[in-house]
Amino acid sequence: MTDQTSAFDLYKLYLATAEKVSDRRAAANQWLLGVNGAIVAFYGYLESAGAEAARIVIPIAGVLICFAWIGLLSSYRKLNSAKFAVLQEIEAGFDLQLFAAEEAHYNRLGRGSLAQLETYVPICFVMLYLLIIIVSLS
Repeated sequence: MTDQTSAFDLYKLYLATAEKVSDRRAAANQWLLGVNGAIVAFYGYLESAGAEAARIVIPIAGVLICFAWIGLLSSYRKLNSAKFAVLQEIEAGFDLQLFAAEEAHYNRLGRGSLAQLETYVPICFVMLYLLIIIVSLS
């Protein structure tokens, strides 16, 4: 086996680990979106039942979960960035450098990072929870 072949095999194996990180991030996003949906629904149920504690405790719990979600997204973003940097280092020895070319095209288009855009979802939930708290206190 040549060095080029073994480097390509390593490249494919490492690419699979980057894809698994992306899959785990998507699953975490889906789960946390469901958790926040359940929190909002639970708040609505308790509010309609006249539970006073729900007015503050439930939204605060939602805010804390959203901060954990944002931290998790940041961690996944850093891990994927590191993985793709390593992939680009490996592909520097290849004739075609696909990830480097893709990144150059993407940057030229001026597109925002999807990883940064997905952070807006928990931020929107935080704003909703803060609005609920403000309305509850007035």
